[in-house]
Amino acid sequence: MIAEHTAILNRVSFCAQLPSATIAELAAIAVPFDYPPETIVFLEGDPIAAMYIVARGQVKITRIGANGREQVIEIALPGDHFNTITLFDDGPCPAHAQTLTETSLLMLPKEQLEGIIDKHPALARALLKEFAQRMRRLVSLIDDLALHSVQGRLARLILTTAAMGDQGQTPPQLTQAEMAARLGTVREVLGRSLKAFETAGLIHLEQGRIVVMDRDGLERQAER
Repeated sequence: MIAEHTAILNRVSFCAQLPSATIAELAAIAVPFDYPPETIVFLEGDPIAAMYIVARGQVKITRIGANGREQVIEIALPGDHFNTITLFDDGPCPAHAQTLTETSLLMLPKEQLEGIIDKHPALARALLKEFAQRMRRLVSLIDDLALHSVQGRLARLILTTAAMGDQGQTPPQLTQAEMAARLGTVREVLGRSLKAFETAGLIHLEQGRIVVMDRDGLERQAER
């Protein structure tokens, strides 16, 4: 079991430069969980003080407004981690987490993880770097929502997803409703934007798949 946990942790970005002994300590405290698709891992406000690492599957991290509108903050894929903020601010979970597929997670409990961080400054520095990178992504998300049209955001999402496939990664399998939530819009507006892209020859909609036909044209849309 420790060897399996170590192999999973070796795929996590903040572990890339850590000594093997530090990773072994993290593996020793990891608790595995398996979830079926569309299962709530936790809700915003839950008092769960632990970091989660995705070993297999996909987890949707969202906020839901008082009007019921959902905003997707992140789709966590294998090697990603989430709910890390609760380790440092003693607050509740800041968002909802729900599986999209069959998913396996490793949970690193706060109290034990804090002990390892105290012993290994390199781990603390690696986590700080992760926080800085996530802050940049959140700033980019705010920029997208505030300064770009739905079609511009959609073009960027399609290009990003296509790039993941080109790199051999498995991109998130999102429904149109989930894509709309990620882009900060509603399904009807998303559907019209997809049809407009298809009419313009930028994409082809094929049995639930989006096939990129004109990458340069999508890039021009993304820059608007």
